[in-house]
Amino acid sequence: MAQEQPKVQSKEIEPGKKSKKSYYVIGALALVILVLAYFVLKGPAGPKVSPKMKQMEETVQQIQQLESSIQEKQNEVFTVLNDYKKKTGEDLPEINIMNLSPEQKKVLEEKIKNEKDVSIKSLLQDILDKNNDIQNLNAKVQELEALLPKPHLVEKGENHYQIAMNFLLNEKGLDKARSMELVERTALFEPIVPGFKVWNFYAEDEYGTFITQGSAPISPNQIQRKVKKELVDAKDKAIAEKEQLQSDISEMEVRRTELISQLDLLNQEKQNMLGKMSDLSEQNLEMQTALNSVYFAMDLRKNLTQKNIIKGGFLRSTKLQKVDLAMFDRSLDLRGEPKITAAAAAFELSKIKDVTIYPSYFKLDTDYQVEFDEARQNVTITILDVKKFMSEKIAIAIE
Repeated sequence: MAQEQPKVQSKEIEPGKKSKKSYYVIGALALVILVLAYFVLKGPAGPKVSPKMKQMEETVQQIQQLESSIQEKQNEVFTVLNDYKKKTGEDLPEINIMNLSPEQKKVLEEKIKNEKDVSIKSLLQDILDKNNDIQNLNAKVQELEALLPKPHLVEKGENHYQIAMNFLLNEKGLDKARSMELVERTALFEPIVPGFKVWNFYAEDEYGTFITQGSAPISPNQIQRKVKKELVDAKDKAIAEKEQLQSDISEMEVRRTELISQLDLLNQEKQNMLGKMSDLSEQNLEMQTALNSVYFAMDLRKNLTQKNIIKGGFLRSTKLQKVDLAMFDRSLDLRGEPKITAAAAAFELSKIKDVTIYPSYFKLDTDYQVEFDEARQNVTITILDVKKFMSEKIAIAIE
């Protein structure tokens, strides 16, 4: 039983809490209702418009609606005229279809009466009916315009701001600062085209201005849609150009990377070519040197014989043997000073007695010359016929 006592106390407290919460909810709802009622009774926020200005605005709006209806009827007439030309292959007589005079109406009614083709007759009657509708609508427009001050008919080169300022300054005599202040708080329409009617109203220091189509071939609403479309198209074009530019930039980056890679390859090939050219140049120099040099083996006669570079015998002349080029380990470039020198000490001789060149077809004092110093310690061999010795292998025997 002791455990159930808290539950009993809880049940006794609950109704009080519930009553308080109900009062809070009801109070909050009442406050919301009072706030809503205040705003409903107060009406929409914004600057107050005088009854006269409101009436003028409503009248202009009615004119706008009528002009819109007139344009729709005119478009319908053009459609019917096209259908007429497709069926008959000809245009209607030169008459103002949009504003038929009484005489022109009689001509068209007579044409309808005499037309035998039912479909063509229906087209002509439709043109006549729509023309009547247009004239009735124009009459209503004129009735409404008679209730308003005379509008300004827009001419080429004018703008709404200029017309509004001219009205307040020149027609109403306001100073420039006040005129600018009134125009600044007024919604102006741009662009305006020749034929538009600009309605200006000023009363009790209140200014209003409105635009109707008038005699222009296009309505203010069409102008706005056209301007909006041009802006949207310009935006889409700018976005497309931006995307195309980004694509071009990306493509150029890829191309740039490719060109850099190709340039690296070309530089590498250039370096390879320069290396090959250097090798070829060295080879060329070596070949030129080889062609213009004489290769020789210079040693004691006995050593040359032992090495089988020269060979002779009893009653046989000594001759140069056909041996490997490696045996002729020394060379002289004959484009320089064509001299070969030798010292007795290099061959462990007390002095040099004689010097002989093989093969023996090289003649002493004709093809070459041998000169000794006084002690015969040194000898100088001078090549006289340079061309004859070029690219040759010779053996120089020292004794």
